[in-house]
Amino acid sequence: MEDIKKENKQEETVANKTGLAVVPGPDTKIPEGTYVLTLAKPYTYEDKTYKELVFDFENLTGMDMISIETEMTTMGEILLSPEISLSFLSRMAARAAKIGSDVILHLPFREFAKVKNRAQNFLINTGFTERIL
Repeated sequence: MEDIKKENKQEETVANKTGLAVVPGPDTKIPEGTYVLTLAKPYTYEDKTYKELVFDFENLTGMDMISIETEMTTMGEILLSPEISLSFLSRMAARAAKIGSDVILHLPFREFAKVKNRAQNFLINTGFTERIL
């Protein structure tokens, strides 16, 4: 986990009370589950330009998980294992960022991979993949 934090230190920021992103100083504690992706270059989707995306995974609920599964089923997608499903992980990240999943799906490949990895790491670290035998 520490390796992930070091690797992505340049991408992480914390949202302050005004809603503006600030680059954390050495003493700034990043809230668990919050991830701010600063995009390599501005990204425009449907006439809206994004410079960064804020993901608050900790505020997701069981209802979010059920809604994602229902949405996927409605679209004819079969969900076998959420932690490896790109569709599930992208929808989960979109909910955490409070944006449409189409915004995530149309990110440049490199940025999409970063978002997918963060969502996957969060899901695995919650103990979701632990099985009771």
